[in-house]
Amino acid sequence: TTISPAGRTDFSAAVRPAEIDHVAIDALIAWMIDGARPSADAQTIIDGICWRLVAAGVPIGRFALVVNTLHPNISGRRFTWTPEQGVAVRDGPIGLFGREEYTRNPLPMVTSEQVTIRRRLTDPKALSEFIILGELRDEGFTDYIAMPLIFTTGETHAATFSTREPDGFSIETLAAIELIRRPLARLAEIYLLRANAGSILSAYVGRNSGDQILQGRMHRGDGEEIDAAILFTDLIGFTEMSNQRSGWEIVSLLNDAFDIVVPPVEEHGGEILKFLGDGFFAIFPYNGGISRAEAVKAASQTIMEGERRLAESPLAEKVAFRSALHAGRFHYGNIGGGNRLDFTAIGRPINYAARLLDAASALDLRHVASADIAALLCVTAKLAAEVGFKGFDGRQKVFAY
Repeated sequence: TTISPAGRTDFSAAVRPAEIDHVAIDALIAWMIDGARPSADAQTIIDGICWRLVAAGVPIGRFALVVNTLHPNISGRRFTWTPEQGVAVRDGPIGLFGREEYTRNPLPMVTSEQVTIRRRLTDPKALSEFIILGELRDEGFTDYIAMPLIFTTGETHAATFSTREPDGFSIETLAAIELIRRPLARLAEIYLLRANAGSILSAYVGRNSGDQILQGRMHRGDGEEIDAAILFTDLIGFTEMSNQRSGWEIVSLLNDAFDIVVPPVEEHGGEILKFLGDGFFAIFPYNGGISRAEAVKAASQTIMEGERRLAESPLAEKVAFRSALHAGRFHYGNIGGGNRLDFTAIGRPINYAARLLDAASALDLRHVASADIAALLCVTAKLAAEVGFKGFDGRQKVFAY
């Protein structure tokens, strides 16, 4: 049983006998240092590393890479490889690091103290120390090692290796594992930088907008003309509600309400572009194989599904949303000044949808649609009024459903 500081771990100092194919290990390290090309994703890279280790004589029966993430709903991500099933990915929910399943396992010590922990699973005393050791023993594993992956910033994540070899890991196989630890840390750091960047951008500007920014659309004016159904929503009676409650109460209420009505947007192919205080602005693109009618139907189904879920929730008597639907072509891209940009939608259809929501409020209507798309909704809409819209000529037809 050993616990040793990662910086002083020196398995590589052992004699290098013939049981390990050192040429294959050297080739694996070179491949990893070169970025594991041309592997396209983390799962492919992990699968490639593990099979190369096995082929080189390192008897891995299970490998796990565990990283902390920057994500609004995920605290960490674990990639688990076995030769039978390949790579499986599991996301840890917010609050995981305070749960027994995490705190009573080796990773908190490995990452906080930057130490390598090895436990022989044939030792009964070791099995009571960490939860996972008994679980692995029951699956036939005999040896376990958890190693810190130290990033260039000092941030530390972890990788674990387990084997079913009767005698466990030899000093030579441990040396081979230690040799790949640092290049593995570099690959994990690159992966996590990209994953975190994508998560942050998606969380704040939307999934498709985030993808476009990551692809290099970072300059003012970068963007494109797209066709989409347009959805605006707001919370009925929000001004009065917010005047009577504290900021924390309002934020909590909004978060609970958005947890109910936002998922249907994504489930029906839409994307939230912005949260507008007490509401949101979403689009349902119909370029790329989806017709205008299908996009409009999906947007209206989103509203109906959100209504159903809200009615079945504890918030049913507390909040109600208003919505407006329209469709058209508009500019989707960067605007801003100086070093501050916003990836957003600009154009006449966007303005029209916003005015339509204003009309719904003035007319005390819950859900409205423009005359252009009223016949395409998933439910029947009826003409409710004809009113003037600021900035638009003539009287505009407002359909309610």
